[in-house]
Amino acid sequence: MCGIFAAIAPKGHPACRFASRAVCLLKHRGPDAQGTLHVELPQASITLGMSRLKIVDQNDIPVPFDFRDNHGIVLAFNGEIYNWLELRNGIHCRWTTSCDAEVLAALWRLHGPACLDKLNGMFAFVLVDTLRNEVFVVRDRAGEKPVYWTERSGITYVASEPKALPVELASCHCADMDVLEFDCAESTPLRDVFALPPGSLLHLIKAHNAPVPSGEPNITRWWKLPEPTRQEVPDEYAGLIAKQALVDEAEALIVDAIKLRYISERPVAVQFSGGLDSAIVQAVCHSERLYCIDFTAEGVNNITAAQLAAKSVSVQAVTFSREDLLDALPKAAYHLDTPATWTAVCQWYLNEYIATDGNVVVLSGEGADELFGGYSRYRILHWIDRMIADPHLEHYGPLIERTFGGALETMLTDMLNRGGHAARHHANHLLCIYSGGRTKVDLMSHTDFYTTLQVLLRMADRMAAAFSLENRSPFFDYRVMEFAARLPSSLKVTDNESKAILRCVARHVGVPESIIRERTKKGLFVPPSWGIGKKWDREWFNDAMLDAWREACLRPALCESCEGRP
Repeated sequence: MCGIFAAIAPKGHPACRFASRAVCLLKHRGPDAQGTLHVELPQASITLGMSRLKIVDQNDIPVPFDFRDNHGIVLAFNGEIYNWLELRNGIHCRWTTSCDAEVLAALWRLHGPACLDKLNGMFAFVLVDTLRNEVFVVRDRAGEKPVYWTERSGITYVASEPKALPVELASCHCADMDVLEFDCAESTPLRDVFALPPGSLLHLIKAHNAPVPSGEPNITRWWKLPEPTRQEVPDEYAGLIAKQALVDEAEALIVDAIKLRYISERPVAVQFSGGLDSAIVQAVCHSERLYCIDFTAEGVNNITAAQLAAKSVSVQAVTFSREDLLDALPKAAYHLDTPATWTAVCQWYLNEYIATDGNVVVLSGEGADELFGGYSRYRILHWIDRMIADPHLEHYGPLIERTFGGALETMLTDMLNRGGHAARHHANHLLCIYSGGRTKVDLMSHTDFYTTLQVLLRMADRMAAAFSLENRSPFFDYRVMEFAARLPSSLKVTDNESKAILRCVARHVGVPESIIRERTKKGLFVPPSWGIGKKWDREWFNDAMLDAWREACLRPALCESCEGRP
């Protein structure tokens, strides 16, 4: 986990003015090393900046990474390539480090952007190919690691966080916030500041051409979540065999993903709620560093289930008060850069405790609900899908129409939309862009991946980075994501349970049955009594978050002498 910055300007333009200040503002992401590097191409001047957290290779490697001598690549890299050693063993060249970033440089030299398909990891990077005179900005498949960009006065700026962009940060209308209460795609609530979408590549300079600092950005998608391709599994004996084969495949992929992410040269902890997803992670990695948010005194007991799932390993309960929540809100908002939910405050205190205990890497079960059908809304859609597919109702279309009217057609829109009637059009637009699959469960989970999941990823990244932690989520292993996306919805949500195939995997890896059957867990959820009048009110919290965000993040353009907020 690191922080990256880049300024790409026409030839001869002083692109490096703000690099040192940008790197300073990103120091929390990488406290172990900071640096800048200037590169001249025939058609552009490029300055890269980087702050590094040492995870792979504990040597003091200068950053940004300069691999021009043996690979012709200069690189500002954020993230982790988990299969770097396997990839390295397949490449014959002179190595100067034992670092995953150099493996990326070598692969890029051999294959160009096609090498991205080989990478199993989370990453965001700016790569300067000094042999082909090209500049690329790349973001990982799910969007675990952030990338923002903007253009000012003919210069394109790129950074891990908007606060490091040397421009005025002013608010603007963001249609995604009208629907979801937060931004999820390219547009942000910061004027002229854009997020590079998940699985995307921004080609800033092409070989033998001038920079492209204005007009339409040259963004291409190098990966998309696939749509379901497997047929629904029948209930006959042959279907049981087919289902067991899929359970075995799921187990093999998930176990390997967890083991890969548990490898580290620095101490590793687990965010452990006692729920199904983190229990699977713990059952595989057997960590002795478990941390759980708990509000037993406020009537929200997570620690009992967590301790049961942990078996003989002690779980550290982390708690805070309503006053603590309000106190942390401005600090969390500063690190978030754009508004998010109360989960961010839970992660703020959880990660603070984890970091204080000396951990540097933290694992979580993030992503399983979206990929494997874990949310309650999927159960509602499951029963709608069942009704539509019921052969006994095949000839009762008029009755269904009289009973439900147009509700079935607008149900997904209404589930996604939190902004009232005025935002319904944009909610429907998001569904048209992102939804995929045959069933309503498929359509909603596919949309969630590119909308609501994005704010969860942002909170996980920013609240870990605030305390110089690297967060890892095994369920975002691309093999697991593609496997889950191709599954029929009947293996995710059944009449009796959600995340059905995950529960089968949990049994195989030794998760206690009481955890597998647990139905009341709320996740990173603060006590409802903390709201106005002892009742939780989303609108109250959203207003508080917006106020904190405006105060902490909106500011004039940075100059060389100004200081970032603490």
